[in-house]
Amino acid sequence: METSPDEEEVWAQIKTKAHRDAESEPALASYLYSTILSHPSLERSLAFHLGNKLCSSTLLSTLLYDLFLNTISSDSALLAATVADLHAARARDPACVSFSHCLLNYKGFLACQAHQVSHKL
Repeated sequence: METSPDEEEVWAQIKTKAHRDAESEPALASYLYSTILSHPSLERSLAFHLGNKLCSSTLLSTLLYDLFLNTISSDSALLAATVADLHAARARDPACVSFSHCLLNYKGFLACQAHQVSHKL
């Protein structure tokens, strides 16, 4: 799937901030690596993070990851909506210090992403 320049810029900012955070907070390095730094794209990182947040003992994170990634990759509007939601959180919430902060920690953001992906299933 082709990404827009804005999506690429947001992803670059997310990775840069996560890398800085991993260096300054070694206790978080493993979490940041597995959730953001090991992924080549925003859609893969988001699918991984949502899969881990929504998994259970009977619904494995790997199954959810594949399901979410296929859904996000098949519809470019989903990724565009994710980027728009990241921008909205940064613009409207003074406590939101970075796109990566929103992606990792904002339950409302993650709920919106889960809703959008599940609506396409």
